[in-house]
Amino acid sequence: MRLFTILLVLASNIYAQSASDLFNSALKSYEAKEYTLSLELFKEIEALPLYSSDVYYNMANCYYKTHQKSKAILYYEKALKLAPNDEDVLFNLKLVELQLVDKIAQIPQPFYFKWIVKAKNLLSVDGWSKTGLFFVFLFSILLIFFFTSNDYKVKKKLFLGLSLCFIIGVKSLSMAYYSSSTKETRAVLMQPNAYIKSAPSLQSEDLFILHEGTKVLVLEEFNDWTKIKLSDGMIGWLETQVIEII
Repeated sequence: MRLFTILLVLASNIYAQSASDLFNSALKSYEAKEYTLSLELFKEIEALPLYSSDVYYNMANCYYKTHQKSKAILYYEKALKLAPNDEDVLFNLKLVELQLVDKIAQIPQPFYFKWIVKAKNLLSVDGWSKTGLFFVFLFSILLIFFFTSNDYKVKKKLFLGLSLCFIIGVKSLSMAYYSSSTKETRAVLMQPNAYIKSAPSLQSEDLFILHEGTKVLVLEEFNDWTKIKLSDGMIGWLETQVIEII
């Protein structure tokens, strides 16, 4: 078991070293405007069991430079899943979206909903869970000291600490549950255009047409078809092969 652990650590170091060298080479190629070569190097990093918003961000830049807007959007979105508040990613994504054919309106959300989303994006589901569990553990430790202490002043401070830990712990776990329960599967349309059908069949009625780079919410899958929803509330079916999951 110890040997396996050592080998696992060594393997991780090798991957990290290899990824670092590839990353630097890819950046140099990008700076030299060799975007295709840079992209190939970033793809080699992506193939390793390592995940990085920086890699996805730079891949998206390469796709944009090689005029592959749908791929660029896909990888900017992948980067945002790991770093939701990255200003560079958000700016570049917005820049590409302004060049898309489809301008899908969004259903207005209450102001407090935006605050909740921003708070949720501060940490991942695991991050909120670990934070909540840490403060619950701290609450338990302080509770033991609270009941074993005979000093009134110490008890008063411990009570304040207990209250703070309880509030933070509950709120963090609540945010973890909310993040997990509202997790959505989104995808990007990769083909130049696609007809959205009323049912999962080529013979069904055409509802509307979408163009490459449009982001959709995946509702369900049936055989080779996917039911999607747009940000303006429109719903329909398209062939699964024309989209890629973010």
